[in-house]
Amino acid sequence: MANESGTSQLARAAKMVDRKAPLPAWAQVERDIRSLIDQGLQVGSQIPPENELAAIYGVSRITVRQALSSLSDHGFVERRQGTGTFVADRPQLVQHDLGLTAPWRDRFQAAGHRAESIQVKETSVEMEPYELTRGLTEEEQAANRLHFKRLHRVDDRPIGLTDSWLVEGISALKQGDDLIDGSLSRTLERLGVASFRMDHFLEVGLASVVQAELLETDVDAPLFIDWSTNRREDGSLVETSRTIWLGTRVRFHYTSDLDAPHP
Repeated sequence: MANESGTSQLARAAKMVDRKAPLPAWAQVERDIRSLIDQGLQVGSQIPPENELAAIYGVSRITVRQALSSLSDHGFVERRQGTGTFVADRPQLVQHDLGLTAPWRDRFQAAGHRAESIQVKETSVEMEPYELTRGLTEEEQAANRLHFKRLHRVDDRPIGLTDSWLVEGISALKQGDDLIDGSLSRTLERLGVASFRMDHFLEVGLASVVQAELLETDVDAPLFIDWSTNRREDGSLVETSRTIWLGTRVRFHYTSDLDAPHP
């Protein structure tokens, strides 16, 4: 496919829209173009104009425009004002362990990636979100917090962002102190604060303006949000945290035990 133009490849390999299929016409066009990109449509090659795509797939330009918009939102194509639409340089997704039982940087480094956490101090101190405080006791809610923000990068591309609210006085840390390698857990371990249990709740969300700027993505980009609560062995609260993973750059992996009974 590498020696053909984007127009030639689409004209030759495109699958016509099935009007009887339950999938909307725009989604069928998006799926087909995405499949061609995955099969080897060259990065930087130009996608045919909307009117040509409409003729190729037998749909309206509005349908094509919706398909291209979705492809752009998911990072498959890049739309350049006054120039056209081009196949984007879309890096391979970084795979994350859904178990969340080992330090994420260790897993990525073991897989051959360059992984780092960078402490972010330029933004203002944020209040602990209600999603984290609602599960705490009144005493825990009343305790003062220290806020730490870290940006996570793999191969020089931002993939995630963690905000932690550490119970003040549980360690020698003060607001604004530097963390070891940008890691709060490593810093607390060095200070003798041992964690025993961390509960996680995973949901999906959309990037805010501040989050999008730090992650170098679009506002409302899809996110995986990990809400967590960290406690010591005696049950006392250490910290709460919110980690967001950029959905266009991270996927999650888990393994099922097929010998175990199914629900």
